[in-house]
Amino acid sequence: MPVLQTGLAKSAAADYTIDQSLRFDDGDSAKLTRTPGTPTSARIGTLSWWMKQGKIEECSWGMSNYSDESNRVSISTSSHALNMFGKVGGTASKPNLTTSQLFRDPSAWYHIVYSIDVTQATASDRIKLYVNGEQVTSFSGESYPDQNVDFPLFSKTNMLIGARYAGSITQHTDGYMAEFHYVDGTALDASSFGETDSATNQWKPVEYSG
Repeated sequence: MPVLQTGLAKSAAADYTIDQSLRFDDGDSAKLTRTPGTPTSARIGTLSWWMKQGKIEECSWGMSNYSDESNRVSISTSSHALNMFGKVGGTASKPNLTTSQLFRDPSAWYHIVYSIDVTQATASDRIKLYVNGEQVTSFSGESYPDQNVDFPLFSKTNMLIGARYAGSITQHTDGYMAEFHYVDGTALDASSFGETDSATNQWKPVEYSG
């Protein structure tokens, strides 16, 4: 996996360099906020980012989008797993996806991609998760949003990176983040953002050209 080099996230082969990363210190309650406009699609989109955890605790990385406690989706590390949890119209666990894979290496950079298309008829096709280029298919908890709902991760008005919203802003991130993409209206897989290096067999970033 890529390592931290003088504060910069770089690919192993240095073909494409990510020139900057953000350092989040949970003690400072640092976070990024954005008020998005009307999305191209409230049902289809992609999130991609690289992360390196600082503290291996209950929540060392998080983000959310929400309008209120009853309409929200958050992504966070929870008990060392990666979890997506949401409420749609007050109904909890829509979605609730918790990886069986655990993330406990504070020296590692992880590339995370969520590809979302809630128009799909098959529930498991509505949210696809990729970690370091490989699709995750093993979950300790697994429920998906209903078909054709307006998904709060895209459709709500308060985008938050670096903390988790669960009725209030809590569980601030401790660690690094680089190369964050929100692709509105298109469900992409990990190959749009990374590739396997032929010499090292490591997953590395490529420049997104969409």
